[in-house]
Amino acid sequence: MERVDLVIRAKYVITMSNPSVIEDGAVAIDNGLIRAVGRASDVLSNYRGEEFISRDRHILMPGLVDAHTHTQQVLLRSFINDNRLALPPIWTRLLIPFEELLTDDLAYLSSLVSVAAMAKNGITYFIEAGAPRPRELVKAIDEVGIRGVVTPSTFNVRDGQVIDAEEVLRRVEELLPEVNDRVRVWCSIRQLMMVTEDLLLKAKDLCLSRGLGITYHLGEYQGEVDYSLTRYGVRPLEVMDRLGLTLIRPTVIAHAVYLSNRERTIVRERGLGIAWCPTVDSLVMGPHWLPMFSDMLFGFGSDGGAFTTLDLLHEVKVARAVGKALTVGMTYDKSSFNSITMLRALTGWGGLLIGDNVGVIAEGFKADLITLRLDDARALPIHDPVESVISFLDGHHVTDTLVGGRFIVRDGRLVGINEDYIIERLYAVMPSISEKLNGVKYGIP
Repeated sequence: MERVDLVIRAKYVITMSNPSVIEDGAVAIDNGLIRAVGRASDVLSNYRGEEFISRDRHILMPGLVDAHTHTQQVLLRSFINDNRLALPPIWTRLLIPFEELLTDDLAYLSSLVSVAAMAKNGITYFIEAGAPRPRELVKAIDEVGIRGVVTPSTFNVRDGQVIDAEEVLRRVEELLPEVNDRVRVWCSIRQLMMVTEDLLLKAKDLCLSRGLGITYHLGEYQGEVDYSLTRYGVRPLEVMDRLGLTLIRPTVIAHAVYLSNRERTIVRERGLGIAWCPTVDSLVMGPHWLPMFSDMLFGFGSDGGAFTTLDLLHEVKVARAVGKALTVGMTYDKSSFNSITMLRALTGWGGLLIGDNVGVIAEGFKADLITLRLDDARALPIHDPVESVISFLDGHHVTDTLVGGRFIVRDGRLVGINEDYIIERLYAVMPSISEKLNGVKYGIP
């Protein structure tokens, strides 16, 4: 019998492979990787764990991937009311000005709150869309134990002022020594209207020369399309394609609500990823076209704690409702945009979305796993575990979160940090945050 670090047994194992669901299954984990998966009787007869965990009323499945979040905006939570939501555009009138108020301590606290909440919600991997103080995010990742793609907030045009592109991108290069098994560094672009062509070209060269991925906001609102057509003569993603940024792998485009047929063709032909943020996209931009073309490579994003509870299991329920409304309303097709497609998007398409071997429970994949409890009358009975995850379970059902075979949440509690301390710190700083916000004018009467 082979000895391994950990064996977990569960009532259901959703593998995202074949077979897709194993009833009374088990997973053997060694050195941070999945060693074996199968029926519990088979795994237990061949592997003995230094530790054995039985979750006999749980689903065991791959960890979730948040494809687009802003970890240093969570201190805005509940500040963005209907009037502020309508600011045109909200990122230059509210979000970026707020980020400029952050000290290192506040950026660290915001990052810690965000990654801790993600871990408790079963998110094991995330893409930061552009942190104003990225080193504070790296500290939070290391403390909680989650995996994250870290990008600095990247733009060089604002209020008519232009910053040197090399100076802006130097922040990316300075972060590269922070890369480890859990921290990756990519480039990001805040918005096409906030960058020069020189910055785009230099970002492309940096990514291709250093093997970095990239994420950028694009297709967010009509004014962006008008700007692109006026400035470049083509639509936003056509600009990126013309300049060669679509050669970068991985590429994850945030939002992408307003894409033309030509732009969707670029996405498909170049193998680009899309981050759909169901709640925020619906609130701010409009219905997403993805459910009608769900053969695209895409993931779900929370868009940060300023707008959501960082719960992708909630986001997928919004996506299901919005998506079905579109497919039923357009074609009266109730079977399109199915649950297995949404589950693949939740788990990063076997790592294809982010370029890493996660999102599948199979030998050789990283042991980034979660368990979801099935002892809640609001979620029972269970006939199909996949349908239960997509339609009925949420972040509150997450019992355990493992990254590289190590518990970062166990029995619903964070392992590496004291959540009570974080809550006390939040209560302590909120008066000063409120004072800062009230002292800044955002163009609201």
